[in-house]
Parts: sequence; structure tokens; C-alpha cells
Amino acid sequence: MREKDNTYLFERMPVPAAVRTMAVPTVLGQLIILVYNMADTFFLGRTGDPYMVAAASLILPVFKINSKDSR
Repeated sequence: MREKDNTYLFERMPVPAAVRTMAVPTVLGQLIILVYNMADTFFLGRTGDPYMVAAASLILPVFKINSKDSR
């Protein structure tokens, strides 16, 4: 996104339209992450080791915190 587009989005665009513009990519990204984590948990669950599933469940919040810091 160019600087001119950012200025328009944050300064001149109506609030509902700006929220939609920012919310749609965010929601799609979160859905992709959710599907990835569900697939990961499914395959770990098939191993029969509950510790692997627990580790995957415990590391998810750490992964999400780390991904926000890297931007």
C-alpha cells in the first residue's frame, strides 16, 4: 500500500469503510492460521501421544505473540 493510500485510509475514508478495509484481510489471515493449527493438531493427534498435542496447544499463544512482534 502506498503512502498516499494510507493517508486516505486513515484520514479521509469514512470510519465504517476503513474498518471493513482493515478487517477483511485480518479475518482472512486469522482463518488461515486457524485451519493450519487444526490440521497440525489433527496430525499430532494421530500419533497417539497426548504430550505432543498438549505441546502444540501450549505453544500456540507464544506463536501468536511472536508473530505480532515480528511486524
